[in-house]
Amino acid sequence: MRRGGLRIQRGSAPLELVMGVGLILIPLALLSLSLGPLLQRMVFARIAAAEAARDMVLSDGSEKRAMGLVREIAFNHDLEVDQVGVGFCDGETGPVTSLPRSVCGPPAKGDLVTVVVTIRGPAFLTPYGEVGEVTIAASHTEMVGLYRSTG
Repeated sequence: MRRGGLRIQRGSAPLELVMGVGLILIPLALLSLSLGPLLQRMVFARIAAAEAARDMVLSDGSEKRAMGLVREIAFNHDLEVDQVGVGFCDGETGPVTSLPRSVCGPPAKGDLVTVVVTIRGPAFLTPYGEVGEVTIAASHTEMVGLYRSTG
C-alpha cells in the first residue's frame, strides 16, 4: 500500500518489546536480586571461619567457644542457625547447635588450626519462592604463634 509515494510498513515493535522485556529483562532482574543473599552467605562463611580459627588459637583450642562465636556471627547476619555447620580438625562439619563432632585438643606452638564453616540456603529467590539449595563452605587456617606463652 502506498500513500503519497511512500510505502507504509507495519512492524511488530510492540510485540518485540513485550517479548524482550518478558524473556530477557525480567529473568535477569530476578537473577541479580537473588545474588545478594548468596553473596551474604559467602561473606558470612569467610568471616565466621576466620574469626573461629583465630579464637581457637587464642583460647587454646576451645571448640565450644569457637562454635558459640560462629552462632553469634550467624545471628548478627540474620541467618538461620540450624543451617550453619562447623568443622575443626578433620574437616567434617556438624551443626553449630550441637556439640562438636571432633575434639582437637589444645594446639601446640607452631601448629596450624583449621576451621571449616558451611551454610545451606536457597540457590535462587524468586517471587514464587525459593529454587534449589546450595551449600557454601569456607575454611580458614591460623597458626599458633611460635613464641606465644601457654601459661
